[in-house]
Amino acid sequence: MELGKIQDALNYLERAIELDPKNAVAWAAKGVAMINLGRYDEAIELFDKAIKMDAEMPFAWEGKAIALHKQGRHEAAVPFFEMALNLNPQFARAWSGLAEAFEAAGRVDDAKLCREWARSLSRRE
Repeated sequence: MELGKIQDALNYLERAIELDPKNAVAWAAKGVAMINLGRYDEAIELFDKAIKMDAEMPFAWEGKAIALHKQGRHEAAVPFFEMALNLNPQFARAWSGLAEAFEAAGRVDDAKLCREWARSLSRRE
């Protein structure tokens, strides 16, 4: 995503948060924007805020996992991918992310299983 579009999205998200500070989706979406800017620590803080507001939102758990994975903290990302999947076992993107984290952590067999599961879910969509 190009920088100008990310900044536009951030402006809208900040306005949404200003209007409704308890909007967990807006906090999580802002976390995604921070990931796209490479600002992983900020993204993690935003996802934590969203999770505090709505712990049943798989998207926020997955976002935190992605930020940790992008920081090279692959094993630390695993339980957050798993939490997203506990909340939504059909979340193909989270299965793919978990596979990437496992592979980066050297857990090749686990990665293979997760990747196969993600593919089977993607075929169903």
